Amino acid sequence: MLFWVLACTSSPDDGVTDDTSTPPHQLTTALGTGEGVLDPALANWTAILGEDDGATDPRDLGFDTSGNLWVANRVNDHTLIVSDPGSDSRTVDDRIDGYALHFMEETAAFAFEDETGAEQFGPEFGSCGESENTYNDTQRADGFMGPVLWSTDLDIFAEANPFGLGSHLDMQHESPDCVGIAWEKDNVYWVFDGFHDAIVRYDFEENHGVGQDDHSDGIVYRLTEPEVTRVENAPGHMAIDPSSGRLYVADTGGGRVLWLDTATGTQGANLAQQYESIATYAQWDGVTWGELVTGLDRPGGLALDDQGRLFVAEYGTGVIHAYDADPEHVAPADSDTAATDSLYGAEIQSLDAQWGSGALYGIEVGPDGALWVIDNAAPAVYRLTPP
Repeated sequence: MLFWVLACTSSPDDGVTDDTSTPPHQLTTALGTGEGVLDPALANWTAILGEDDGATDPRDLGFDTSGNLWVANRVNDHTLIVSDPGSDSRTVDDRIDGYALHFMEETAAFAFEDETGAEQFGPEFGSCGESENTYNDTQRADGFMGPVLWSTDLDIFAEANPFGLGSHLDMQHESPDCVGIAWEKDNVYWVFDGFHDAIVRYDFEENHGVGQDDHSDGIVYRLTEPEVTRVENAPGHMAIDPSSGRLYVADTGGGRVLWLDTATGTQGANLAQQYESIATYAQWDGVTWGELVTGLDRPGGLALDDQGRLFVAEYGTGVIHAYDADPEHVAPADSDTAATDSLYGAEIQSLDAQWGSGALYGIEVGPDGALWVIDNAAPAVYRLTPP
């Protein structure tokens, strides 16, 4: 990884040091070197994708296991796939699935698996849309929406359409107006359900194959707490720390970033299966959770690096914040005075992108360690590296 190194105490031109005695917040992040507010004039923004490439309403982005950059273009249900992103040899593949008016209607968020195992259809990813299922305003909304499972195999995605239902691998339909999604493991995803203002865990179990429609093995749990609040047309993204199992959620309307322990909680009362019959649809009670950060102006995009730093894109201001989310800095539950109390959740650095309110959408830590950021107002995708 580039850029995730301990910063030296002298001039940045003098190199870096791996001195472990350096205070935990004296870090080089994708925003820059050191602590505090980074001068916007020093930030290095590289344009990756723009309107000429088909980016008319970019909402979220992510990387597959081959290093391709995927961008959800919400207004027309298209997906832009960029090979060799950031290089002079990059190419842009603008695709629309054969049944995108349902399976990718109003796509608001992507989540990519990082496994390269023996999946039948190759590595997979999940998407979800801020829609109540109007088939692009051609029918009355019926709420038949939720997360969708896809293959990243470019011979399958938006190419296969064997039964007239496009190339999707699976779908569940209990979360209309979904604005955030995160992958946990196997075929398990978490979503920000903006219709119910709830966090929901989805296990697709076995996918039903390309373009089929058997969803009966799905296991869906809707958390009774914490409650979250959707802001219409704004992101409410999620990120999971695989080392600790903590899920981070941008509670956009609540002005805060939450964490929850995905290993906690118990199954509660069954919920009415309004749309289709699945194996399990129930409440999930007693999750351990807390607030990492409060007092933000509509936090939306989230990205977590492998050094325990959580990047938060503040939709209301256009500021990107970096916070300490290192699981080793979590204070023991029985300690009131642990020194780690002052670290977990502390702000490391911030940068004002200077795009104003309502422009800053998805962010992602790329394979190169840089931050990849969506400016929806431009519209454009940028790569952000330290000065």
